[in-house]
Formats: sequence, C-alpha cells, structure tokens
Amino acid sequence: MSYLEDDLKLALQRAEPSGDFTERVLARLNAPPRKRAWWEELAVLFQPPRVQWVALTVVASVVIPIAGIQYHKEQRLRAQGEMAKQELVFAMRMAGSKLHKVQQKVLGMSQTENRL
Repeated sequence: MSYLEDDLKLALQRAEPSGDFTERVLARLNAPPRKRAWWEELAVLFQPPRVQWVALTVVASVVIPIAGIQYHKEQRLRAQGEMAKQELVFAMRMAGSKLHKVQQKVLGMSQTENRL
C-alpha cells in the first residue's frame, strides 16, 4: 500500500472519546449563548462561503449604477442621432424642393427661348 492509504487509515480509524466528553457537551448545551464582539460579527462576513456573497454584493452595487448611467447615455445619444437624422431628411427635402423649383424655372425659360 502507499503512504497515502496508510495515512488515511490511521487518520480515519475509530477513536474513543475522552471520559469527560459527555459532561463537556452537556455543559456547552446548557450554557447561555455568549455575546460576540463587533469584530467577531464582522469576521463572519469573511468566512469562505460568505466572502463570495459579500464580493458579489459589492460588485453588483458598483456595476448596476454604472450600467444604468451608461444605458441612459446610450439612450440620449440614440435620441440625438434620431433628431439629427430627422433634421437632415427635412433639410434634404427642402433642398430638393428648391432645386425642383429652380429646375422648373430653367425648363420654362428654355422652352420660351425655343419658341422664339
């Protein structure tokens, strides 16, 4: 057998508890709960399963507002782009209308010159 298997057998073999084990367990069960200090309460947040939740909460509290601000900026830029597009289309229609009128006048003048 390997050393690892021997070590596992040794570590996992049954051991009898000490004679005062029952009294110690009963004493702890009957003892009033002790009040933890503030730093012990804070230390609970940094225990392994909770560290991820604390980190996730901090990241979410930073990322969500930033994403909201970015979304608002994108919406404002999109609205400005749409307004600029509408202004451009209006300007092109106005210019096209003016050019059409000028073209009609030029055609009218060329037709009167051909008649002469």
